[in-house]
Amino acid sequence: MNVSRDPRPLTVRPRAEAVDRFLLTAGILAVAFYGIGDLVSGLLYSGYNGYSGYSGYSGYSGYSFRDQAISELSAFGSPVRPLMVTVILIHALLMTAFGVGIWRTADRRSLRWVGVCLVATGLIGFPNHTVFAMSSRWLPGGFNDVMHIVLTSVFGLFVFAALVLSAIAYPGWFRWFAIATLLIIVGFGAASSFAMQGLSRDDTPWVGGFERINAYTYFAWIVVLAAITLRRLDAAPPRPGAGVPDAG
Repeated sequence: MNVSRDPRPLTVRPRAEAVDRFLLTAGILAVAFYGIGDLVSGLLYSGYNGYSGYSGYSGYSGYSFRDQAISELSAFGSPVRPLMVTVILIHALLMTAFGVGIWRTADRRSLRWVGVCLVATGLIGFPNHTVFAMSSRWLPGGFNDVMHIVLTSVFGLFVFAALVLSAIAYPGWFRWFAIATLLIIVGFGAASSFAMQGLSRDDTPWVGGFERINAYTYFAWIVVLAAITLRRLDAAPPRPGAGVPDAG
């Protein structure tokens, strides 16, 4: 089934095809790696009741996937911060590679800009969970928390732009899929922001649930985008005379 009613064949340079395929597959790997890291880090955090590890804090009461933000796994003071930061950095690297892959294989301007936006989201992930990670809820807030909010907002704008541009690039069922993804992300993003207002009172009901619906809906879009781009890459005929040096 064609993604577009009027698909334009991708131009493939045979010698670069393996690189393009790896870069596009990186998006799927990024989603899988993040999902496993989120699960493992959350489960490990849940076992830190009363633990007084490297942060010196002895009041850990476990971790709630439903009521605590994903960023709390990589937060300053989190007992699983080293693990989750490593996961996020690898995820960010893979997402940056995926954005480059979309940009390299794009056959239309809107799709090329999707790649640019995805590269930007990947690059934002590096400082947002290292230097500017949020502070754990029992610690006083600081400049890092302000910057974390700013960078998260900028990240959201790039995601919004990527979804809109992908809907422009691919008409048909993918356009409706991208629009539905956008609506879910906006809706649950607003819900999680509202729930996060109670952080200072240690009262954030469903913030983790809302954030994960938001994040994994976005990841589903990443996987579908990667899959259809890989399929178009497979279907693209080699360029006539590919591999033969140009006369001029």
